Formats: sequence, C-alpha cells, structure tokens
Amino acid sequence: MKKSAKREEFVSTRSRIEKLGVKPGADVVVLGVEDDAVFLKELHDAGASVRTRGNRPANMIFALFRHRDDLRRLPALVPRLHPDAVLWTLRPKGSKDLTEAEMMRAGQAAGLVDVKVVSFSDILTAEKFVVPIANRSAHRSRTNS
Repeated sequence: MKKSAKREEFVSTRSRIEKLGVKPGADVVVLGVEDDAVFLKELHDAGASVRTRGNRPANMIFALFRHRDDLRRLPALVPRLHPDAVLWTLRPKGSKDLTEAEMMRAGQAAGLVDVKVVSFSDILTAEKFVVPIANRSAHRSRTNS
C-alpha cells in the first residue's frame, strides 16, 4: 500500500490590509463594521481616508451583509464606487442565512463581477466585486453627473 503525500498548507504572510488591496490615500467607506476598532486602525495605519457615510464615490467600500434580505442594499452601493473601485462584501462564514452563491448572484445582478474571496476575520468572509472593465466608461459618466 502506497502512503499518500502529506498535504502542505500555504500560509500567507501578507497582512489583511495587503490582501484587501488597501493603498495609501484610498478613500474608504465602511458600512456595518464601524465598531471594528482593529480594522479601522489597520485602515488608518495603511494611510486610507476612512468614512462611514456620504454618497461621494469612493475607491473602496466594505459593507456587511448578515442575511439575504440585506442584499437589497447592494445595488445602491454601485453608484458610490469610482469606475475602477472595489466593493468588498462581508458576510458571516458558513451562514445558511446568506450563502456565497447568493452573494455572487446579487453582485452580478447589480452589474458587478466577483474577482476574489478572502477570509476577512474568524467570523467573516470577504468577496471582492468590481465594475467590469467594459462598463467603466459608462459608469464614469454616471458617477460624474
């Protein structure tokens, strides 16, 4: 009987902020995780400008969705994105109240494409959505009007 090779797990050495792509000077909107002092400190330490309100387009939005009913808020976030911006949707890991497939469908229905999934914390998963490249010029004209 042949022994199977031991599987090695890859452990990233990049910080959460690096995995999320937060850059110095980024205009970041935080919705639903305003009480996460550690995350807010990480954003500030990375040189991001952090706000919790306002309709001015942002470079990056982090929005918490706990239940599929919360997905009705997702389309309203799209006009708040710069054309090349990122929407990170945060949802509870392993939740039956909101699945990855439901989140992906909601993002696509709002005109976004999903490009990445990362572990945000011990209890939250983050899914990255962006405006499709082919639609960015039209999105730019809508956000500038």
